This record gives sequence, C-alpha cells and structure tokens, in this order.
Amino acid sequence: MTSFPASVGQMAASFTTISLKYRLTAPRRLSALDTVERAEAPEMVVAMPTRQRSSIDHTAMREMNLALILNALRRHAPCSRADLVSYTRLNKASISNMVRDLLDRDLICESGPNSVPNAEVGRPGINLRLNPAAGHIIGAEIGVDFMSIVVANFAFEVVARRYETTAHLRSSDAVIAWFIDHVRELIAQSERQSRPLMGIAVGVPGLVDMESGRLLYAPNLDWHDLPLGEWLSAAFGQPVLVVNEANMAAFGESYFRPAQQGELLLYVSSGIGLGGGIVIDGVLLTGASGFAGEFGHMTVNVNGVSCRCGNRGCWETEATEAALIRRVRSALEDGQPSSLAPSGGRERAPLSVEQIVAAARGGDRVARSAIEETGRWLGIGLANLLNALNPDQVVLGGKLSIAFDMMMPVIQREIEARALLWVRQRARLALAQHVADACVMGGIAMIHHQIITHPLRWSRLNGER
Repeated sequence: MTSFPASVGQMAASFTTISLKYRLTAPRRLSALDTVERAEAPEMVVAMPTRQRSSIDHTAMREMNLALILNALRRHAPCSRADLVSYTRLNKASISNMVRDLLDRDLICESGPNSVPNAEVGRPGINLRLNPAAGHIIGAEIGVDFMSIVVANFAFEVVARRYETTAHLRSSDAVIAWFIDHVRELIAQSERQSRPLMGIAVGVPGLVDMESGRLLYAPNLDWHDLPLGEWLSAAFGQPVLVVNEANMAAFGESYFRPAQQGELLLYVSSGIGLGGGIVIDGVLLTGASGFAGEFGHMTVNVNGVSCRCGNRGCWETEATEAALIRRVRSALEDGQPSSLAPSGGRERAPLSVEQIVAAARGGDRVARSAIEETGRWLGIGLANLLNALNPDQVVLGGKLSIAFDMMMPVIQREIEARALLWVRQRARLALAQHVADACVMGGIAMIHHQIITHPLRWSRLNGER
C-alpha cells in the first residue's frame, strides 16, 4: 500500500489554496500553477530563464510541463507525440524527453499506431494514453442510508464496485466500521492484482473541514464533530481525502466534461438533502471555511416547514425527496384518488421516489402533480442561483434526477419567469453524466487531478524516480 501526501491536510490544502483566491480577486487570469489544469493553455510554455536560475525552478517548470502532457492525454487520448506538440505548445524535443520520463514512471503507455501518418517521416506515429496499469484509485460515498465504493484504474475504467444499504445500522460507529471493512476488501483485491493504490477520497453529506478531514455536522445523518479523516487514514494506512459529497460530485462533473477556458459550472444535487458545488475554470470553489455550496439552506419560503439545520423554509424542505413524498401524503390524506393510496384495509406503506415516479409515468395525477410542484421549487432556487452566479453550465444530479424529464418543463418555466434574460440565455442545463456515481467518480477525479498536476511529487512520495 502506498502513501500519497504527507498528511490529509496537505492533500486538502492543494484543493483549497487556489480556490480561495477567487473569493477576493476573481475574475482574473490564473497563475501558471493554476493553469496546469488546462492542457491547451497557450501561456503554459517553458518560462524564460532568470539570472538566478535554480534547480528548484527547473524542477517546478518540468513538473508543470509534465502536467500539461498528462492533461492533454486525459482530454484527447489516444494521441501521438505530434498531437501533444499541438495541444501543449511545447517543442518536439521537450515532448520527446518528457514522454520518455512519463513512460518510465508508468503513468502513460503506448497504444498502437496513429491512423494519421507523420508527414515528416512518412510513417504513422505511435499513440499514447494514460496507463491503466499505473494503479487504482478509490472513490467512495457515505450517504444517509447507503454506502457506495468504486475502484477505477488510472484511465478511469471502473474495475470494482460495492453498493450497500446502511438503514439497518444504528450508529455512526457501526456505519464507519462497515465502510472500513468493505474498503479493505477492495484494497486487498487491488493488491492481488499488483496494482498500487494511488489514493482514496470519501464524500459525506455534511460540513467538512477539508484541512483535517473532520466531519463537523451532517444534519441528515445526525452526526456531529467526527474526526473521519483521521479514523479512515489510520484504518487504511494512508491519508484519505474527505470532502462534502456535493462538492466532490461537482468537481467530477467538471473534470469529465469538455469546458472552455474560464467556464463556471454550477452543480446541484437533490435527494434526501440538497447541496451543490461551484467549479470555476476547473477549480472547486470551497469558500473561506470550506463550506461553499450549501445551497439547500438558502431560505426560499419564509413561511415554510422547519429544516433540520434549525432554519425554516430552506430550499431543502421544498425540493427534495422528503418534500415530494410529503406532497403525495398530503394529497392522499385529502382523499384524492391515486394508485398510491392504500386499499383493501391495508395500512399506509412507506412511499419511495421510485414508486411515485412509476405512478406518474402510469398516469397518476397525484404523483404527477407532486413531481411538478417539487420541480417548481427546484426552478425557483435555480433561478436565484443563476442570477447570483451567472454560470455557463448548470448540472442537475441526485436521486430526484430520475424524475427530471417530468420536472424539466416546470424548472425551465420558473427560470424563464425569474432569472434575468441575459443570465438564462448563457446557462446550459444538463443532467449529471454519472448520475448515482457522481460523487464517487468525483472522488476519483480529485485524486487523479492531484497526481497528474504534481507527477514528480507523487513519484517521490511513492519511492519512484
């Protein structure tokens, strides 16, 4: 088992340091170190030497250029060395030298001839790609009533997964112990395949101190002040990145989508809770204390129902699965006819989102009305966020996404009525690419990003070149 950064705090800090600059200075040009996230950035060429050039400067510049190549392969692979010259703006000699370095480090591999001949030598170039055998990354989510764990290789191919319900577990200790057991089994499986473990990231539904990995408060789990990062790091023998699950999903949705330079992506997830994340130019906006994205606790209905956070009328109380089920229950109690109503003297059974969506698709008016009303409140909150943030992309995820085809017309109607014309014309609405896997794939993306942005640091920490 390998060790990634020296501490959980260092790992988390790499995500927050750059992000916090946006609070006071955006919009601005990113620095060279910020820009390594974009493989095509034309300003990322080898810097001119200074009078007091040092080995440290040379090493840092080399790492930045290696990162450019890895990012180009992440976005465009398979591609040849000639393609990399075009994507990175580095010269041929630099590309040749650095490709050999990355091949020696097993971070990339050759994948057969390029179909486009090399005009200079009259023969096809050799394609390159990220090396699937470089190692495995674990992305995991501890949800309100489930846990999900995915193992992917360095080329993002999923090689193993676990999904377990946790509703029967009565305490945080029981959930965490069960989670640790399942992750250990998957780590052992990777070791049997002789694949190094490159890192672990875990998403949780609550406020997380990213420096320490401490879960401060998870209202829907009723967990308070748990040193989760410390516990998991001790259990697995290496640092574990612990992040709010919606922030993690937001980063993943940005990482796996084509994006233009400077683009702002807004991610909103609605399920048992409601949260989200903001990604600017590939950088997660974490806020001053690391809690940015708690959209679910915006007040949207001053006369609304109480929220578990202690407020009243939070967006979360109007646009989540609990709100959807509450609306169906209220209609049934009013005697409205529905296929969801108990019949034949049966007691009232628990309702699920899946049941309500299936009934709505079957023509049930109560179910359809409840879905549309929940969509209306989603649209109201989204219109507020569009006016506040002016995003390029709005990505919708979470469990309620299974009903978004029925909600979308209502959502769009509210946005058209409440968001500024120029703001809504700019924003593109889309469903999450990975849907139920958005958080776990976001965790994999965070570890992957850390490795390809700092390949020399990662190699040193793992006893390589």
